[in-house]
Amino acid sequence: MPENTPENELLIKRQQIQEQVRAADKARPKLEMQGAMQAGARPYPEPPFSKLDQNKPGIEYKLSPEPYYDAPYWKGSGKLQDKAAIITGGDSGIGRAVAILFAREGADVAILHMEGEEEDAAATADAVKGEGRNGLDAAEPK
Repeated sequence: MPENTPENELLIKRQQIQEQVRAADKARPKLEMQGAMQAGARPYPEPPFSKLDQNKPGIEYKLSPEPYYDAPYWKGSGKLQDKAAIITGGDSGIGRAVAILFAREGADVAILHMEGEEEDAAATADAVKGEGRNGLDAAEPK
């Protein structure tokens, strides 16, 4: 039998709690997920989604539903105030989100993109300007 020390008593207590949690989890009825988890500034889209096949690189303005990228309740803290950033692939996806949030932090942003993505890049540059910063979009040379 283990020694009756405070450490062993604590260990036994932890094991009892873990067993209680396991038993409660087993007894709880299983719930089926109903729709998309809803949290944040706006409702998340729910399936079924329309099928859309695009060759890479994809064109974001053609997507339905449109991707979220603007983090409406997030407030910048000026960490990049009056700095400049060059973001490759800033026309869409993570690059677009980074460009906008860099602008919200105070940076002017140049967005480099591939040919054929001008409309997405212009939308990103407009969003950067909407944050009160300079936004420039330029196609990457081949």
